[in-house]
Amino acid sequence: MRKGKLIVIEGISGSGQQVKAGIVALHNTLVENKYDVVECANPDSGRAKELGIANLLNWPFGRTPRADFLFESAVRTEVFKNVVEPALQQDKIVLCKQSSVSSLANAWVSGYTKHFDVLRHIDKISRGFLFEDEIFPDLTIFIDVPAQEAFERIEDVLQIHHEGGIDYYNQMREFYLKEISRWRGVRIDASAGRHPEIINAEIWDVVKKIL
Repeated sequence: MRKGKLIVIEGISGSGQQVKAGIVALHNTLVENKYDVVECANPDSGRAKELGIANLLNWPFGRTPRADFLFESAVRTEVFKNVVEPALQQDKIVLCKQSSVSSLANAWVSGYTKHFDVLRHIDKISRGFLFEDEIFPDLTIFIDVPAQEAFERIEDVLQIHHEGGIDYYNQMREFYLKEISRWRGVRIDASAGRHPEIINAEIWDVVKKIL
């Protein structure tokens, strides 16, 4: 029987620094308050190595969004079954850096919208639906970084270019803002003008409500 809590921290491309900082601060605060914490990462190409799936290490992530979605669903199945579920049964707090919303957002922005209900169903299966052990987040925190800030970090600083330019980031952010309510979600303003301590305090306030 599940006893712990699953908290997913989400953010658009370009918000990685803020998302990572939020996870670190939240992890430390939970430990300070005597909670047992487990972390798992988002189901992208980098997770194969963590799971010991050596034959997928060279997955061409980002080349074909349709294939990426299926790959992410397969990896999510492994993460949820072998990392998240055991931790929840042991009454631990699981912090997950991105998960279902991230995969759905990438598919949406890439134009796979006609049969989006099917993508949602595939995602549900990856979390255990049809196998009588579906895992759903107790809380999803959307670390909201303005599209322009995300664009400048990825395109100008890291020199990684998404087709569509600033529109790519705007569309992804709009998807998150509409989607997050489906996932017991809360938006946290993480724009550059806000002090990290204020952002972290707001994150902790919403987390305390589910503990």
